[in-house]
Amino acid sequence: MQNGPTVWDKRFVLLNVIFFLVFSNISFFYLYPVALKSIGAQDYAIGIVIGVFSAVSVVTRPFMGKAVGRKGEFPIILLGIVGILIASITYLFEKRLTIFVFLTRALHGCGFSAFIAGSFSLVAKTFPPTKRAQAYGIVGVSLMSASALCPPLGEMVINSFGLASLYLCAGLAALGAFFLVVLNQKNISLPASDSRKSNMNYPALLNDRSFLYVLTSTLIFAHCQSTVLNFLALLASLKGRSSGFFFAVAFSMAIFLLLTLSTKIDELGKKRFLRFFYPLLFAGLFLIPTSLEKNLLFVPAALFGSAMGVLFPVHNALAAEHGSKAEKPGVMSLFTATYDTGFITGPVISGWVAQWAGLQHLFHLTAVLSALGLFIALLAPIKGK
Repeated sequence: MQNGPTVWDKRFVLLNVIFFLVFSNISFFYLYPVALKSIGAQDYAIGIVIGVFSAVSVVTRPFMGKAVGRKGEFPIILLGIVGILIASITYLFEKRLTIFVFLTRALHGCGFSAFIAGSFSLVAKTFPPTKRAQAYGIVGVSLMSASALCPPLGEMVINSFGLASLYLCAGLAALGAFFLVVLNQKNISLPASDSRKSNMNYPALLNDRSFLYVLTSTLIFAHCQSTVLNFLALLASLKGRSSGFFFAVAFSMAIFLLLTLSTKIDELGKKRFLRFFYPLLFAGLFLIPTSLEKNLLFVPAALFGSAMGVLFPVHNALAAEHGSKAEKPGVMSLFTATYDTGFITGPVISGWVAQWAGLQHLFHLTAVLSALGLFIALLAPIKGK
């Protein structure tokens, strides 16, 4: 995959199909609160159950990175998919809110953590710095396509066949990923010379100031994303508007730029795109409340989607610049754990901010936070082109 003008070959196509299937499984569970409500869970309990998945995924990620460093990418990817598959099946047996529900969510989050640690390390090790943004851009298309397609498909399936069918669809996606991984071990496993085993020294990695700046920027970016995904619909409903149009435009713009700009990011410089697209994120966030009142939601949606589509591969590629090849599992585990942490702080901290300042000002204050990301992009000494 490293030679020639393109990243595309059989292995990379296969890997992206696996990414799509695994994130299809995760995206079907965006509708899980509906199932929890049907078994009598209260709103506060639903929030806790949903949060268990993300919390376990983040807490276990460094340990999964160590496991990848010792055992290699393939066995950890396979282990993660097996965990996701078993969890998807056990959801079928949930009849009321018990400890069994929390254990299922924990298993699901642990499996997802293992898959992410192995797969993102595999991409970081496989591609040289001159192609990493392009590679992560294509991976981003796979992830966002699953996130865009599966929730509406899940709603159709639930309406036609009931809630159990949602778990079956999620399970089938995980099963498809499992068979692809098992039947294509040679295409997924790295050559012995490229999969050197090592014990992760996380304090040493975090002692790299450049890497810390990348992680801080990543947390800010993910937090801003999560705030929009979790609170835009609430603000839109208060103003009598629909949020569906915003997300359709944003995800379409993100996917378009992921497909068209990823190669240019590698050619022209990752930090240059970081500095250019952070202002678009700021503008998109700041304009959301006003655009809802004036029915101009297309403008912030296009700005936010553009930033989302470019800043995702840029942060991935900049993170992958750090550490030796043997340390890539640890580097990408810390990076992905930081990214996922933003999707925890988004609903939690932004929920407190919304309670204190109101939804109208939540997006203005989140825009101010994104300006801190721009400040880091402009002034921090980050490694890489």
